[in-house]
Amino acid sequence: MLMSPGMLLFDLFDSAVAFFLVYYIVKAKFGGDTKSIARTLAAVFGTITFIAYFAVIVWFNTYPVTVGEDVKMVVYLAPIVLSILMLILIQLSKPHKITVGEEDEEQNENEAAEAAPDEESDESDQIG
Repeated sequence: MLMSPGMLLFDLFDSAVAFFLVYYIVKAKFGGDTKSIARTLAAVFGTITFIAYFAVIVWFNTYPVTVGEDVKMVVYLAPIVLSILMLILIQLSKPHKITVGEEDEEQNENEAAEAAPDEESDESDQIG
């Protein structure tokens, strides 16, 4: 049985999404852009993931497959859903950007907080 061109394109896209998901997770785990071993391991694990995922989806589209449709849908959608969840997690974990108005207020609060303990310590020195 031949694979339809649309399914083959989806297979390539889905395998590429799985590759990049594994690549960036492994690279972050082993040291990021600063270490060459991290980039090498990420490329190796990403390539293995791409090949395995591509082979599984091609196997799902051959004739004597006994895998249910619900299992196929989970395998098809897993990298896409995981990538979306990772992007949401990254966006939620970014620190809050300080605008110009907030920066001035924060500096005033920091200056007031630094000045307050000094005044209290001066008073305690005078009392004691």
